[in-house]
Amino acid sequence: MDSNTTTAIAYSGFVISVAGTIYAAINHKRVRSNCCGTKIEASFDVENTTPPNAVPPPIVIPPV
Repeated sequence: MDSNTTTAIAYSGFVISVAGTIYAAINHKRVRSNCCGTKIEASFDVENTTPPNAVPPPIVIPPV
C-alpha cells in the first residue's frame, strides 16, 4: 500500500475510536442545569432499535 492509503486508514481508525469513546462516555447519562431559577434536564440514552428479546422471523425457503 502507498502512504496515502495508509494515512487514510489510520485517520479512519482514529475517528472511529474517538466516536466510540464519546458514545461510551455519554450513553445512559443525565445532565441537569439550574441557572437563575430555571431548571433544565436532559438524558442521553442510545438503545437498540429492536427489543432485546425479539425472535427473528424464521427463514422459509420455497420448494423448487
